[in-house]
Order: sequence, then structure tokens, then C-alpha cells
Amino acid sequence: MTPSARNYLRDRFRADADALNARALALEGGALPAGPDAATSRRMAAACADVVAMLETVPDSLDAIVSLLPPLEHRAAQEASLLPVRAVYLGAATRIREIAIAEARAAMSDHDEGNTQANAETDT
Repeated sequence: MTPSARNYLRDRFRADADALNARALALEGGALPAGPDAATSRRMAAACADVVAMLETVPDSLDAIVSLLPPLEHRAAQEASLLPVRAVYLGAATRIREIAIAEARAAMSDHDEGNTQANAETDT
């Protein structure tokens, strides 16, 4: 796993929380941008902060990050009545799966390259 996978996820959800809080402030100040209302934006920001907190509780290893999938999916199920908040948790789970798949592909590629090099060395 790349050493920055956890940091990438943590930074991404921190930025999302900041953007959602800024959106809520704009809505509360009278602006009317398209999208969720201020209360929903605040709940989505809180969900992003919750994801960050979860990421900070685990070591920076792929197995540890993947271990967050069940709690993320559980939180998503708890938020079934508020789809935008549910989407935050499901989005985090999706990002973790994407990283796990990318890491697995990279490992397979590294393994294949190693085999190719080994075969080339035995052919000479």
C-alpha cells in the first residue's frame, strides 16, 4: 500500500467537511446555491468528520483501512432516511475499495514484472 492512502482519504474527507460547512454558512447567510440545505450540509460535514475520525483510529495499512468497511456500511444503514449523509459513508467505503483494488493491481503488476525479469535472466 502506498504510505499516503490513509492520509489521502483523511485529507479528502476533511476538505469535503470544510466545503460542506462553508456551504452551510453561505446558505444560512441567504445565498441559494443548488444542492442540499444548510442543515443537511452540516450533517454531511459531520459525517465527513466522522470518517476522518475513523481513519485516525487505525494504522496506515491497507488491512487496517479495509477493516473500516463494516463500520462505514453500518453507519450508512443508520442514515438510510437521509440519503446525502448515507452517501458520505458509502462514498468513503467506495474510496477504500478503490484503493484496495488499485493496491492489489499494483502488487500483481509488480509480481508479473518480477516474473518477466526472472524469465529474461534465465533465458540469457
